[in-house]
Amino acid sequence: MTVVRHGWTQVVGAAAVVFTVCAGLSAVAAQDAKVEAQGAQAGPGIWGGVYTDDQAKRGEAASNRLCTSCHGPDLSGGEAGPTLAGLEFIGNWTALSVGDFFDRVLATMPADAPGTMTPQQTSDITAYVLKLNKYPAGQAELATDVSALKQIIIDGQPPAK
Repeated sequence: MTVVRHGWTQVVGAAAVVFTVCAGLSAVAAQDAKVEAQGAQAGPGIWGGVYTDDQAKRGEAASNRLCTSCHGPDLSGGEAGPTLAGLEFIGNWTALSVGDFFDRVLATMPADAPGTMTPQQTSDITAYVLKLNKYPAGQAELATDVSALKQIIIDGQPPAK
């Protein structure tokens, strides 16, 4: 009888271990699903195409009127404004959001008349800046809603495939 009880204790103990491991794996799977869902809610990444080519063209036209006197004709920098294209721009803005850039431009530009650009002009110019920095165009225009734009993080490198 003692052998049977000891065997039964081992079975119960093994079952408890299996249950604990399964519960732990289930919790990890639930956390992974939650993180994945949050990523999906955050919207497309910057490398997924967050503006359209037409929007970038409008942004180029607005940039020619409002930005080139300080930032230069190709936005590569001027005497009064930093570069908005290339490695320096990407280095300055990586890990920040498109919404951070949009906010800065909307509130402080153009330098000679801060805060006079409309949200649509700002969004179009932001699309043009993204195009200059070789971020791909997509099917939908870049929003003018800052909370939506804050979800798009500026990554310096495309995601690994």
